[in-house]
Amino acid sequence: MNSNQRDYGTVAGPHPRTAKAGFEMLRAGGNAVDAAVAAAFAEGVVEPSHNGIAGYGGCVLIYRKKTQDVVAIDYNTAAPAAASADMFTIEEADVPAGYRVPGRVNVHGPLSIGVPGVVAGLCLALEEFGTMSLADVLRPAIHSARYGYAPNSANRGGIAGNAERWKQEFPETARVFLKNGRTPQKGETLTNPELAQTLETVAEGGAPAFYEGKIAETIANHVQELGGCLTAEDLENYRPFITEPYEIFYRGYSVYTSPLGAGGLTTLQMLRLIEDYDMAAMSVAERFHLFAEAMKVCWPERLRRFGDPGFVDIDISEELSDSFTAALCEKLKAGLASPQPGEVVYHEPMNCTSHISTADAEGNMVSLTQTHGGGFGSMVTVPGTGLLFGHGVGRFDPRPGLANSIGSGKRPLHNMAPFLALRDGLPFATYGIPGGRTIPNNQLNLSVSLMDLQVSIQDALDAPRLHTDGAEPIQVESRAGAATLKALQQLGHEVTESGGIGGPGHGIVLWADGKHHAGGTDSRGEGKVIGG
Repeated sequence: MNSNQRDYGTVAGPHPRTAKAGFEMLRAGGNAVDAAVAAAFAEGVVEPSHNGIAGYGGCVLIYRKKTQDVVAIDYNTAAPAAASADMFTIEEADVPAGYRVPGRVNVHGPLSIGVPGVVAGLCLALEEFGTMSLADVLRPAIHSARYGYAPNSANRGGIAGNAERWKQEFPETARVFLKNGRTPQKGETLTNPELAQTLETVAEGGAPAFYEGKIAETIANHVQELGGCLTAEDLENYRPFITEPYEIFYRGYSVYTSPLGAGGLTTLQMLRLIEDYDMAAMSVAERFHLFAEAMKVCWPERLRRFGDPGFVDIDISEELSDSFTAALCEKLKAGLASPQPGEVVYHEPMNCTSHISTADAEGNMVSLTQTHGGGFGSMVTVPGTGLLFGHGVGRFDPRPGLANSIGSGKRPLHNMAPFLALRDGLPFATYGIPGGRTIPNNQLNLSVSLMDLQVSIQDALDAPRLHTDGAEPIQVESRAGAATLKALQQLGHEVTESGGIGGPGHGIVLWADGKHHAGGTDSRGEGKVIGG
């Protein structure tokens, strides 16, 4: 953490190259959006397990100091036009989900690929809210792709764990991410010259150069040759969009997150549930008891009823209303008095995502999260492009008849949940975290740490975490301490001790003048904060 006077601003991200790319834009006179877009493109090169240029999508929140408002950009994937609710075979199975898709072809391979939203979303953010050229912000990403980057331990581990499978099933992915057929060692660099060329084409022609013409045809032809249903028309018709974020007022703060299909609505509902409790007066075990029961109330609501708002009737004002919160509070009180086993409505083990926070000296802030989905997404790399594709279709429930079932052109429910907070109308914090379903829960923990407990962003990121998506046992990090785990058991919980819950988070807190920043990067990862 650093809290010195800032002349340019601050960037916090999961890889040193990511943070450096963003800060280069601030030093060159760019704003927080320029920094975030440059960082996100660079992140798409240097952390291929977590996200990529052809990652399925993401979401971003932007606080504009000049107009004193927050806008959201949604660049979630869309299912191909030919996708349908019954496109996968469902078999009963003795696994946590209770069913399986044979070969997991909904998660890996050509049928798992939806329209990738990353390029379109980042280009839209830059065009509407940035100040620099696309060529300038792409320069660090192109440099890393052409001249090499050192994968961090998480990405090396992911490559090692998949290397033999890639050689058999995804040879182009093996060619791009292995060094002479083996996993890169610590300190060794990987290059992706074909990705550098693809990015140079985008730098010259913008998003249309990716979604139309030669690149789009190459993508669509290869995916269809493999048996997928993504077409050139799907790519050409894709659009990210600018929208209003969801907002609540909590402890004197205006708290914003991205709209559905993102995961932040569940965090906002949990914050509303706990707002009558004095967090600062509680022990860690008492807070975790409260959090766990709030999670057990809200996750079944999410997994049963939430989906693409264009396909599912969801009234957000009602979801965050006093009356609905009161109804959920009755369930919360019952759970606090006597914790029950709960239930997992839909089992989903996947998580691999990246978060970036930026703030400039003018007081603008950005909170950006984007992803492949699970590690290395679809695992399909398109020859001649260097593009590894996310698995957007894999984010749907493969069973028909549900809120998040697959549909032509539908956008899936996902867990990304970037957050921004204002205090007395002034910029306060940008923060976020990867980790699949742990994201909405960890954002609850971070929000309470920052706004209730008033700790630093670094201490908030380093604090112990817990997780449940509806059922016991609850997972609790070892760093919470043996006494806390024992106290939770005495309160009626079944507890599973965990070495780490969720991926490395990142954030920035702004002081009242908007020019003093404190950046934090999670001790669980290998991220970087750069400011000056």
